[in-house]
Amino acid sequence: MQFVVNYIDSRGGQASIKVEAATLEEARWNSKIPERRIISVKEDLAEKLAFFLEPQRPDVKNQAVFMQTLSSSLSSGRTVRQGVEHLLGNNKWVKYKDDDLAHCEGLSDYLKLFRFERFAILMAKASEKTGLLSEALREVSKYLLAQEKIRAEVSGELRLGIIYIIMGLAFFTIIPMFIGPTLQDMIGGNHSTIKPNHFTFILIGAGEILRGYGVFFLAGIAALLIQYKVVWRVIRKAPFFNLFYKKQLLDRGTQFLSVYRMLRASGFVDSDIIYELLSSSAGETRNVYGRIYAHLATSKDMHDAFEEDDWDPVIIDSMSVINEVDEAEQQHIMIALEDTMELQNLHAARSISKALSRIGFVLMMMSVIAAVIGFYLPLAAGAANGMH
Repeated sequence: MQFVVNYIDSRGGQASIKVEAATLEEARWNSKIPERRIISVKEDLAEKLAFFLEPQRPDVKNQAVFMQTLSSSLSSGRTVRQGVEHLLGNNKWVKYKDDDLAHCEGLSDYLKLFRFERFAILMAKASEKTGLLSEALREVSKYLLAQEKIRAEVSGELRLGIIYIIMGLAFFTIIPMFIGPTLQDMIGGNHSTIKPNHFTFILIGAGEILRGYGVFFLAGIAALLIQYKVVWRVIRKAPFFNLFYKKQLLDRGTQFLSVYRMLRASGFVDSDIIYELLSSSAGETRNVYGRIYAHLATSKDMHDAFEEDDWDPVIIDSMSVINEVDEAEQQHIMIALEDTMELQNLHAARSISKALSRIGFVLMMMSVIAAVIGFYLPLAAGAANGMH
């Protein structure tokens, strides 16, 4: 997350800078400003609000096709500006302002302006260091198409699971809130023929809790969302949540391998590669690369910096041997690892969609069963008794 550090500048006036960090203390340290000159450190709420309000990124398939075509254009000898301007006429989905376009210089500037995926911008920045622009665009296009393939294969089941969960939660809240008072009135009548069961009392009790304390539940959910990073560190290894955690590590590992392979083949050393990744990342991933960079600054081997909480075991194992083989074998290992990670990513996405679908179906069925047994059966039995 971003923090705003307010401090006293060299002329005695007040100034401020934005710093990426995980905590207030880390923000103070990353600012490189002496403690005696720091006035305050606050979370950048404006940046967080802007994140939620910023427009949606272009469709991934369109991005992939755009970069494939641009790669071919650059291979034919065109400059980045010539290639981009040639494509903009046939890709009306790309949104930009002419004034902003005129200020773009490198490939990464264009991709950032067009709001392409963060990984695409990262690879573009790395390619500007190596000069392998066309190759980088092909790598990004391949990665985005692989991610889109995964989404396409699991989207149906994932969408169904989310619908089930929404319907199940809706039944669990709406039915008790509106049926509870009706049941109480019918049971408390002088000539009531309704015989409540355990589910009836559960519906009545749940309704009273939701009506009386629903605001506190909503406030608690809002507080959890605000502190989602802290909450995530606590629950990420718990059952069900560990599926999303596994997917997060696989995504991070796949992106790392792509950038590392390209820069390593261009002669970059590990510390330079990690610095490029660090400077182009944000959030938790930036903190992960920050820890690795700090580890390398102490002249230690990089493979010791890959912690189990931050990386998939496949990445940890591969990085422990990567420096023991020649460059050709390194490239072979990393290409094979990318294919392995892609397959694991697909399995992880399928596991998430299946889990959501099952949980949502169970929630919906439980809510319907509770309503039938707790409300409709006593009501039907009471109506039958009344007829006699």
